[in-house]
Amino acid sequence: MNEDTAVPDLSGYITVKEAAEILGLSARAVYEFVDEERLPSLRAGHAVLVLREAVERFERQPVGKPRKTIPPWRISSGENTQFMTLIHVSIQAGKREELAQKLEAMRQQKLHLFPGTVVRSIMASETKAGQAVIVLIWRGAIMPPETKREEALAAFRQDLEDVLDWERAEYNSGPVMMHT
Repeated sequence: MNEDTAVPDLSGYITVKEAAEILGLSARAVYEFVDEERLPSLRAGHAVLVLREAVERFERQPVGKPRKTIPPWRISSGENTQFMTLIHVSIQAGKREELAQKLEAMRQQKLHLFPGTVVRSIMASETKAGQAVIVLIWRGAIMPPETKREEALAAFRQDLEDVLDWERAEYNSGPVMMHT
């Protein structure tokens, strides 16, 4: 039975689908939180209903094991040297939401993984409105040749050409002097 059909309207309760939308999670994740009793719920017929108030107060816990020590700075040498590429690019006017959608699709489809990278980040700048900063860190031992890196960047630019202003983008790259 589809959860959306014949769901009783119980004051203060919402469907798992509604809870997932509010939390920005998948319905599967909400079901896991219900099973773990992190979200109070009740079963009404074939539907699981979640207490709305609990969803609105819900705080996700950090994933992974918390660090016990802060990693020290390291200086790489030889083949282990890392190289960083920074790209400052403007988001086209009124296209921030479309950019977010394209990035989510890119993530889901596992596109633009830039082989040889150990870090791939895209930041929405809070200090320069309408700017995005792209950070790519390549590990020297497995970094592809410059022609391959440029081909990968060209494909990335092409997929985002209707939301980012590549003509005025600023590029900076070089060896990483120190890292964690």
